Amino acid sequence: MTRSSIRSGHRHQRRSELSRPAGWASSSLPPGPPAVADEHRRPLVGRERESAALAAAVAALLDGTGRIVEVTGEPGIGKSRLLDQVAAVAREHGVQVLAGRAPVPGSDVPMAAIVDALDPYLPQVSPARLAELRSDHAQLLNDTFPSLRLPGARSLAPAGVPAGARQLRAVRLLLETLAAERPLLITIDDLHNGDRATIDLVCHLLDAPLRTPLLLVIAHRRRQSPARLRLALDTAGQVTRIEVTPLQRAHLDELTELPLSAGQRAVLHELSEGNPQYLSALLAGALPHGPASEHVELGALPAEVEAALAAELELLSRAAHQVASAAAVLGPEPVDTGLLAAVAGIAAEQVPAAIDELVAADLLRPVTGSGCFAFRHPVVQHAAYLTTDAGWRLTAHARALAELRRRRSSAAAQAPHLLRLAVPGDTVAVEVLSEAATAVLDRAPHTAVRWLGAAIRLSPSSANPSEPRVMLTVRLGQALAAAGHPRAARAVLHDALRLLDKRPSAYRTTASLLCAQVERQLGRHGAAAALLRTGLTRPDEAQPADWAALALALGAVELTSGRAGQARRWAAAALGAARRATTIPGAVRAHALGLLAAASHLRGNRAAGGETNQAALQLNTTLDAELGDEPESALWVGWSEILLDRSDAAVHHLSRAIDVSPGARSYFSLLHLLCTRSLAHRCAGRLAEASADCAEVLRLASGTQFRELHVAAEAMGRLLTVWSGTEEVEPAVVPYTLDLPASGWPGRLALSANAETLLALGDTAGCLAVAATAGLPELEPWAQVGWYELLTRATLAEGDPDAAEEWAQRAYQLAERLGRPGRSALAASARARVLALRDPAAAAEAAAAAAETLTRVRMPLDAAQAHIVAARALVADGDPDRAVATLRLAEEIFDRCGAGLFARQVNTERRRLLADRSGGARRARRQGGSPTLTRRETQVAALVSEGLTNRQVAARLFVTQKTVEMHLSHVYAKMGVTNRAALVRRFHLGGLASAQSS
Repeated sequence: MTRSSIRSGHRHQRRSELSRPAGWASSSLPPGPPAVADEHRRPLVGRERESAALAAAVAALLDGTGRIVEVTGEPGIGKSRLLDQVAAVAREHGVQVLAGRAPVPGSDVPMAAIVDALDPYLPQVSPARLAELRSDHAQLLNDTFPSLRLPGARSLAPAGVPAGARQLRAVRLLLETLAAERPLLITIDDLHNGDRATIDLVCHLLDAPLRTPLLLVIAHRRRQSPARLRLALDTAGQVTRIEVTPLQRAHLDELTELPLSAGQRAVLHELSEGNPQYLSALLAGALPHGPASEHVELGALPAEVEAALAAELELLSRAAHQVASAAAVLGPEPVDTGLLAAVAGIAAEQVPAAIDELVAADLLRPVTGSGCFAFRHPVVQHAAYLTTDAGWRLTAHARALAELRRRRSSAAAQAPHLLRLAVPGDTVAVEVLSEAATAVLDRAPHTAVRWLGAAIRLSPSSANPSEPRVMLTVRLGQALAAAGHPRAARAVLHDALRLLDKRPSAYRTTASLLCAQVERQLGRHGAAAALLRTGLTRPDEAQPADWAALALALGAVELTSGRAGQARRWAAAALGAARRATTIPGAVRAHALGLLAAASHLRGNRAAGGETNQAALQLNTTLDAELGDEPESALWVGWSEILLDRSDAAVHHLSRAIDVSPGARSYFSLLHLLCTRSLAHRCAGRLAEASADCAEVLRLASGTQFRELHVAAEAMGRLLTVWSGTEEVEPAVVPYTLDLPASGWPGRLALSANAETLLALGDTAGCLAVAATAGLPELEPWAQVGWYELLTRATLAEGDPDAAEEWAQRAYQLAERLGRPGRSALAASARARVLALRDPAAAAEAAAAAAETLTRVRMPLDAAQAHIVAARALVADGDPDRAVATLRLAEEIFDRCGAGLFARQVNTERRRLLADRSGGARRARRQGGSPTLTRRETQVAALVSEGLTNRQVAARLFVTQKTVEMHLSHVYAKMGVTNRAALVRRFHLGGLASAQSS
């Protein structure tokens, strides 16, 4: 459906009613047609700003004000569609619309675009209106417009006035005459192709605006337009300039019916550069599957795209066309002009002029900072490639390969030509393709898959595949995983393992590690563990480095599956192997130390802090190159620092590993690093940074089909959205259960985030339902403390103080055993919430102490929540002044962290407290003593003071829950309190409990 801000109306409407463009609050233009173009054309989407500007110009025209509108933008961006749009709307308002297009260069018709627009219309114009033109102008106009036959035309040329100037004057007067009878819109497309007379006329109209209601809308490509036209447009006063900008990523779904994942949308948007024409070509090819933005293998182009680009190429001279074809054969990357003559098969001296012609036509563009040129877009390169004959292309590829070999160019430069020239058994081609795939794997995994597949097909076949062929297969599996095809990668890697001897070797270790990684990517943790154990069965025959790598991978599987004890065992074994082998890089030792420390923390080992310090020290002395080969070392160091409440240190180490990760080969580790850094940012109160990391995880996980981390990032991102208060989230979109193992850390993160989200949205029952699926007794102590604190809040909100007290006590006992200041303070905050029901003074003191500790260990969001607990206890203890100050402090913390939801809630509570305090004081002065409650209000207050929920009070009194809420609000107002804890204290201290007993 067309998304346009332009509105159209009926022709009988008065001009005063149409004086504002659509989209304005004061607009009276009624809704227009949903589409302008026919059903076979792309819908016009994402052009609200441009449509509104054109609507304003139409509205001004209807009020009698003419102007010139310039529409510019990249080729294929949608300029012509906007001209169609404004023409359709203008017709709906009774405007006479004439449309012209500048023909391709070479036309011998002067003012061809103006003639194209006016000539079909002129025979319909009233002869009486045209009779007003002077006879000398009539002759000039008869010579210009073939359909015009004005009577009485005579050649009366004023002395000294050039014919061109007289022609401009005559056409100008004709336009004024036509517009005087009826508002007139003229659109001229492709003005950059305009002949000299057309450009002269537009410049003439720019110099002196017309005196009648004429709207001239011109569309052109500024890169290809004459300099004098650009200058005239830039210096004229009465010009509305509309630059048609690239579409946003969100518009892609409106341009295609294909279901696109977030990763595919991101890749297609980046590759198309937001250009609808290029997007159409990309959608006609194979959709991208991985997260990497690389050149997509294009096939046949859509008819309209092919026709538009072919028309540009047909205008070239023979030499320029050959150079364009040679550049297309060399590929979409920037080309060295020195190669073009050899590949095109023309004389070197012809190349510079051909390049100038291609640049002038905006087919090639110079690459800044180099002497190379590149097509303006890969789609244009592909169109140029398709226009060449198949035989010529093959010869050109051979010439390109020969010249690249002569120059000793890289394997990656030779590989595209070898794909089309090599034959089976060509071992040189196999080596080049293999080397090229290695070079591009990190930035272009799909290309690496294509080249490795070709290398395997070209390899000599035998009954017993050679070790190099098997390793090509292993690397193909690695490339398939990086490109977002984990199932295909798994099949290829299992084939490779079957071909390898079962004895330990470096090749088998590499294959086992990659295959285990893919199994984990697919959520098959048991299969990954079994595969790694198979490689660890003969430690005496394996090299220490290989054995340590397998042990660390198995330890990671155990830890992410919730088996910290087994993870610690394998980490210790890997550390021992690493220490015995002096050649093992420091990053491997840091990896083992970090995994050991993380496992120790999760098991509740108080001595784990020393292991974390050792791991961090080892990591700090590791070179970037080593860390890039072993990024998971930073992952486990970061995790152990998070478990020690050292979020800032964790972010530092995780960020370093993210920065040095080489690319597609590290997507598996990179996803874990980003997900963990998001958690560290969240713990440190940096919600914007945490959200950005979650978004990146979603993009990469979607492209690589890493479902577990996708679910975890989705849940964390949703929680951060709710906390930030930037978007509305309905509780119904939060799942109570996950189709993931709850024992694995991605599942735990997702469940915890979902429970927090539901509680923040006020769905306490949903929060408790999620907690029931988390398997709390099997969790490690560190995680249990967090869950128990969450359950304390949820059960209190549900009106169950006894359950809340039990959860708070469990949190306290576990935190005491852990000995972590952050966990202890979190548990203390939970206990203070319950304590506030019976001893507000002690609760305020305990919550304030917890907030101080949480602030010291850089857990600001939890510190702010503890401040809220303290403030509410202070209110119940009769100290509203300190409560207001404490709430203000919590609000400031939430603001700094970007937690808009909580900041607004605290602000509301603080303002209500101020208002209630002043209102309560006035009522107390008026009443001169204890508040007077009605009989029913006293009953409600008494039952609430016993700990009953509103639902339970309603059942006891045989009334509705709404009635209880109404009475309770009256009790709050009369007693000058704002919550149940304060009500309980006031109820007993004020003697109302005794009165109720009486």
